[in-house]
Amino acid sequence: LRERWAAPIEFELGKAQVLVTICDAERFINLSQVVNDKGEQNPVVVAQLRRLVKVLHHTPDIADRIIDYIDADSKGEFESRAKNERLYNVEELLRIDGIAPEVVYGGIISGEPRKGLRDFVTIWPRTTGDATTAGLVNLNTASSEVLQSLSDLMPEPMAAAIVAYRTQPGPDGRAPQFEKVEDLKRVQGLGDDLFSDLNGKVTVKSSTFEIRCRGTVGKVEKTWVYVVQRSAGGAAPAPGTGTPPPATPPPPSGDPATGATSPTPPAITLIGSQMLNDFASVQPPATEK
Repeated sequence: LRERWAAPIEFELGKAQVLVTICDAERFINLSQVVNDKGEQNPVVVAQLRRLVKVLHHTPDIADRIIDYIDADSKGEFESRAKNERLYNVEELLRIDGIAPEVVYGGIISGEPRKGLRDFVTIWPRTTGDATTAGLVNLNTASSEVLQSLSDLMPEPMAAAIVAYRTQPGPDGRAPQFEKVEDLKRVQGLGDDLFSDLNGKVTVKSSTFEIRCRGTVGKVEKTWVYVVQRSAGGAAPAPGTGTPPPATPPPPSGDPATGATSPTPPAITLIGSQMLNDFASVQPPATEK
């Protein structure tokens, strides 16, 4: 998160004030991975969503309502008016019966402040695929709340210790980063049982990025999100799927005189774009400055 892409960009474009922010999808819990491509529940991500709802101090039925709305079966308690397919965007949570705007955006619930789901979940990439990190959480960018959602063995102090490991300067004055998943063992107090439970759920790199562009002219504001996926060269993801198609990568470039080759640069592919204002039927609750 100390790299240049993670810092907001502001500029003027004609009469518009433009704000661009980029965030990796792997820092969130992916609601599209609550089910597989057949609409069947993914027990690992379902459990993560339930934990996240608990960590944010929302009632357990919030997770059940979301799961019943997305999965393809009709066995749940909250199947009335269920869509039975993946969300179009995170704001669609507002269309689920029993989910108030404060649950999505954060606010005061039963007299207590609550954080909203929107800051901890994504819907990208929207399909599963062996060549993506769909459903994996990046140790270098995830919040404490998301880290706590990964395992029943993850207490809040341990999640905070993981965040501190990558943010607090070391002896050389620089904060270390997780170069590989095994680096988790360097976090003081993290035991073998927790490491085993996290292994296979986490990564140290991100491949999917949401680029949010907000343009403001006077009192008129529009926000678009463009989703790109980075692959390690060769075939790029098919638009709208987030899943790289089978293809033969191009030959590596190099110096024909010496025969030396250089690595194929990563491919950056647009896999989706949405106007965020269009699908929400309820405006975000007013917040005090």
